[in-house]
Amino acid sequence: MSVLYGVAAALLIGVSDSFGAQASRRSTALQSVTAAFWAAGLAGLVISPMLGAADGDDLARGALSGFAAAAALWTLWRSYAVSDVGVGAPMAAVVAGVIPVLIDVVRGDAPGTLGWVGITIGMASLVLTSWSTGGRPVRPGLVMGAVAGVFFAAMFVIGADTSVDSGIWPMTAQRLTAALVVTSVSLVRRLPVLAGATPTRWSVLGGLAGGGAIAAVVLGGQRHPLGPIAVAASLYPAVVIALHWLLFGERLRWWQTVGLVGALLGVVLMAAD
Repeated sequence: MSVLYGVAAALLIGVSDSFGAQASRRSTALQSVTAAFWAAGLAGLVISPMLGAADGDDLARGALSGFAAAAALWTLWRSYAVSDVGVGAPMAAVVAGVIPVLIDVVRGDAPGTLGWVGITIGMASLVLTSWSTGGRPVRPGLVMGAVAGVFFAAMFVIGADTSVDSGIWPMTAQRLTAALVVTSVSLVRRLPVLAGATPTRWSVLGGLAGGGAIAAVVLGGQRHPLGPIAVAASLYPAVVIALHWLLFGERLRWWQTVGLVGALLGVVLMAAD
């Protein structure tokens, strides 16, 4: 059941996003993602040798996906600045989920009927669960969110197009490359690379969870068509909403409840395909 890789990724991304939100309240977005990328990359150096051995091509693909990862996160955070999180995040997630499905179709790995129904319900449920304008401009958030989604999709596709023998080495190369990119940006702009101890701890925790999510996508994509995995992973905003409801007592609106149920139904249908 390939979709379980995506479900694991969605859960981990949801946790990562929650930790990242805590960090961003006390640091800049650049500082948060820098600590997160370094945490995942360094952890990957420890774990990757236990799970596989990558050749130069696999590492190169992982590194290339790291540039996409850095661009994706920067663009997504930029969408939050010019619009509302509830506009940019669902747009990015939908685009990031749909593009790998279209690539699967081109490659001859199109989902079956249940898969298509599950994908459609899942994407619609994602928008229902997380859409919110917050009274801020919508168009800039949609545009920047869509661009971020393209970069996220590129990150998924390139990172997963690696050999099974490489294990999670592509994720490690991706995170270390992204870490070098964002660190270089901070140094060139003469900005502090990291924030204080407390926000950095939150960023590290978020980075470890995020690295685990990418590892799940990579491992799944090495073995199965990437489309359903990417769609399931892109349902992470529903996980964030559910976590905030369960842990912080935030109120769920009726359409968010419908969206959460729809997201679960979409995953079940994709798994049954």
